[in-house]
Amino acid sequence: MEFQPFKIIPIGYVRKDDELHETFIEILPEFAEAVEGLREGDWIKLVLWFHESDTPARRKVLKVHPYGNPKNPLTGVFATRSPYRPNPVALYTVRIHRIYDSRLYIDWIDAHDGTPVVDIKIFVERYDCPKEVPIGEREAHIEMGRMIGEMNIIPRKSEHLDELEEVSPEEYDALILEIGPKTTTLTAKELKDLVKALKEVYDSLPAEIKDKLGEPGC
Repeated sequence: MEFQPFKIIPIGYVRKDDELHETFIEILPEFAEAVEGLREGDWIKLVLWFHESDTPARRKVLKVHPYGNPKNPLTGVFATRSPYRPNPVALYTVRIHRIYDSRLYIDWIDAHDGTPVVDIKIFVERYDCPKEVPIGEREAHIEMGRMIGEMNIIPRKSEHLDELEEVSPEEYDALILEIGPKTTTLTAKELKDLVKALKEVYDSLPAEIKDKLGEPGC
């Protein structure tokens, strides 16, 4: 099999300030706009390139002793977090404590100062901590998803309605609701109650504010 190389470029670097005991991600200027939307307190996924393990010899290591302890049996690298692997990619889940210019101050991680950052993705519980949920990914109408502030509202696809005659509104899960990294589902009954509650809140707004907003849905 002939391997075709592909290009990965750093979008920033891990920086360690030992005197201040701080760890931060320094985003390169050309990628600064990509930080917009991240907030202090957000959890993110960091994809790093362990450049110090990027050698022909280390890329050929397919089995290691987990945690570097020879007392542990040799194990395939795909079943470990070892930096020795065919492609030395590292993955961390960290929290942003502070954002200053193009620096993201995060939790301490064991990556070395100067480690290239390949990508940053927002942490989403539904993807990153999968569990049994009433609405499977195939049933989620992703294209109809709406973001409102920190909320992401994803409705369920309206298919197989002929099979729902015996299903009550209390049993039918209607949508996925993501608030920040947290995910929950709402039944049709809960959705109706939420819409009613939101309408009451909207109706109680000062008239001056409602006049500026226009009619709901406009």
